[in-house]
Amino acid sequence: MRCGTRTWGWKHIKARHGWNNTMDRKISAAIWSGVWNGGGYSTWSASCPSKEKFRTKTKTPAGTNDLRTAYRVTNSATAPRC
Repeated sequence: MRCGTRTWGWKHIKARHGWNNTMDRKISAAIWSGVWNGGGYSTWSASCPSKEKFRTKTKTPAGTNDLRTAYRVTNSATAPRC
């Protein structure tokens, strides 16, 4: 992850969404085991129907695979019924 600016990267995430060990773990989980969301990776609940819990977005001015932002999803999308 790059340091970034107020609109992308670590500086953006810290200022807009907060940065701590929990945020760091959620970002890692989304990137390594999350589901591609068309612009990054998301983690979903284990319930049925599953709900999106956390989202990352990639592609910054500095690089295609760089982390642009990451945040907890409050208005969660719901996966199709089980």
